[in-house]
Amino acid sequence: MNTRVYTPRSFRETTGRLPCIVYCTSAKDSWAWLAEELDEKPRQWVFCDDQPRGLLKQLVHNPHLAAMWVSWQAIQVVRRQKANLLVTGHPSLSFWCAVFANLQRIRVPHVATAFYLPKVPHGMRYVLAQWAYSTIQRFIIYSRAERQFYGEYFGIPFARFEVQHRAMLTAQKHPASRLEPGDYICAISQQDQDYHTLMTAMAKLPKIPLVLVVPRGRAIATRIPPNVRLRVGLSSTQITNILHHSQFMVLPLCQTTIPCDHESLVTAMQLGKTFVVANLPGISDYAFHNSNAVLYKPGNPVSLADAIQDLWSNPIKRQVLGENGREFANAFCSKESLRKWFQQLLVRQGL
Repeated sequence: MNTRVYTPRSFRETTGRLPCIVYCTSAKDSWAWLAEELDEKPRQWVFCDDQPRGLLKQLVHNPHLAAMWVSWQAIQVVRRQKANLLVTGHPSLSFWCAVFANLQRIRVPHVATAFYLPKVPHGMRYVLAQWAYSTIQRFIIYSRAERQFYGEYFGIPFARFEVQHRAMLTAQKHPASRLEPGDYICAISQQDQDYHTLMTAMAKLPKIPLVLVVPRGRAIATRIPPNVRLRVGLSSTQITNILHHSQFMVLPLCQTTIPCDHESLVTAMQLGKTFVVANLPGISDYAFHNSNAVLYKPGNPVSLADAIQDLWSNPIKRQVLGENGREFANAFCSKESLRKWFQQLLVRQGL
């Protein structure tokens, strides 16, 4: 685990105790820029992440144990520093920080950001989660549909949930050379997808090529038509390349409890790409029919095929919807929008 302490330069000579914010996050995230840009008031920031330190920890690194360890360490920092605010950046970190704080009877305002559960707990895990989450002051979620579902499922008051659009901290770069030849559409989601509906729709559109990107180990239990090119286990850079050079993206979401892939949606919009997506509650805060996207009836191959054909045969519409999406992403899903939201959060906390 890494712990980094940051105090704005203009306040490093300040005497006395500064308000302390402890940020517990995953190693793959980088939130230290917040401290540098929100430096108008005297604050001390302590960033804790689960990056393994030392050769042994790197060799035996276990994500679940790392989450527990960094959460324990973060709560110890909260106790020692008498922190004014605890912010967690991943659901597992939110859970374990709440557990350890409860066990040690440490009371600190706790804001759980990026709160999204692909699978909800059941049985004893549900009981533990409900107990832990009951002490979290505020949950930051990506859509209104999640507020209703999580609130009802865990028995948490709706007022504790706050919707903040999924933000991409770094602007997507436009790759020069293409990986895939010719004109094509793409489906790039790393989450579970309704592949049966997608493949059935593509079989009805033999003249439209589709590049289908799936994570390594993902099974597609349906026939893949000849106009679909399968790509497995690509890097994020390669996926961005395929999306950038495509005509548009298709996102065939499954009809699960909270179906959404906000990261893919925002990435496409930042690149100025429109998309075809299932009309489900989880994406209603991002996708607007014939404004920045084309929506289709979930689980309906005919509806999906019609939506794909509509965009494929109308380049002007693709361009207009893509530009609308880029404007939406710049306004609501950018680093600047996230900075403004976090600044407002600190004001509400009296910090």
